[in-house]
Amino acid sequence: MPRPSLVRIGVVTCIATDDFTGSDTLVAQLGGDRVFIGDFVAEDSRDVGVEASIAPGITELTILEEDPTGDDELITIDLTRDMDVDRTVGVLVGDARYDISFKVISEPDP
Repeated sequence: MPRPSLVRIGVVTCIATDDFTGSDTLVAQLGGDRVFIGDFVAEDSRDVGVEASIAPGITELTILEEDPTGDDELITIDLTRDMDVDRTVGVLVGDARYDISFKVISEPDP
């Protein structure tokens, strides 16, 4: 059975930020690893070109908005679902509104 081995985050579109002032800083959490995605303000849309290896046993990716008072969890994505196809998820949490495109690349189990 294949397992997720790499995630590629492509176009991130910010419709509205979670923060009232300034930009949102988005990061991807894969197990204990964090990967910087970018800083976004409303109406930003760009290909961030982020790639991250997925360690064996990791099956979820969480997108966080970093805050000095505590990070906000925007969405948790099941990495085992629909591998090797382009996907887009919508984020509607608090005031945050995002569309995030990504692809999970699989590899066979050893």
